[in-house]
Amino acid sequence: MHVTFNRLYHHTPIQMSLSSKFLKPMMATASSKNYEVKQLVKPIGLTEAPKHKVVYSQGNSLKDMFDSQKTDHRVKELSVEFSKSGLYDIQVFQKTKGKLFLAPISYWKDTKALYFPHLVGTSMDGKKEQNIEDLLRGKTSVVRLFSTASGDKLSKSYFQETTKDSKTIDYLIGADARLSLKNHNVQIIEVNLIDNAVKSALVKMLARWANHVPTWRKPFYFECSRAQWPFSIREELFCNNVFSGYVFLVDQHLKVRWAACGEANSSEKEALWKFAKSL
Repeated sequence: MHVTFNRLYHHTPIQMSLSSKFLKPMMATASSKNYEVKQLVKPIGLTEAPKHKVVYSQGNSLKDMFDSQKTDHRVKELSVEFSKSGLYDIQVFQKTKGKLFLAPISYWKDTKALYFPHLVGTSMDGKKEQNIEDLLRGKTSVVRLFSTASGDKLSKSYFQETTKDSKTIDYLIGADARLSLKNHNVQIIEVNLIDNAVKSALVKMLARWANHVPTWRKPFYFECSRAQWPFSIREELFCNNVFSGYVFLVDQHLKVRWAACGEANSSEKEALWKFAKSL
């Protein structure tokens, strides 16, 4: 009986090594107390342009399992993913009030900028699924992205602009204001990243009931499965925390030129619309 106990509960050197390899990076990022709000300096996004039907995988193939370097890299990825649990997201959101990073002072040069990922969604007007990049291509796009009510509210704060004569323009309410952006070849795309089918159905029902999405906005308001972007992809866009909201300025060639999150301050709103109209 004593032997059986030892065999069941005594950790081998290999098990201890794997545990240590996994736990060290996990413990290093698990506490929200270590979270620092930093200003974005380097471009965010992917190195490859989005393509139709691409599926962003996360994890190693069977062949990769025999590559120690790739396996070590995957262990680090998993440790970071597990450390950033739902509780971690809540704690960071409470600490930062959704301001997970500060927007860059200026937009990134097109030669340095990275790409917005491939994404498929269904517009609110009920049409079939569409590749979001098809809509982005050829125009400057302000992409509003959120997954929760708090993110929805925070991201909406970027869509008000104060003119020189002190008038306030709300691009999500005034159809005339939004149409005026066409003079600068600028459009607004809204993306609600949905966790599952049940939530998607609920969102559609509430949207129809509340009627908070005007008819003219519905072709540009998309519901997309959040599962399309694995943890690693969301990390590249700095949009992993579901409780905050995000805004991306995407150019005609599908590159992310500027980004912000949380509640907008006056300088961020001014910068967003200045940059959007000048690209």
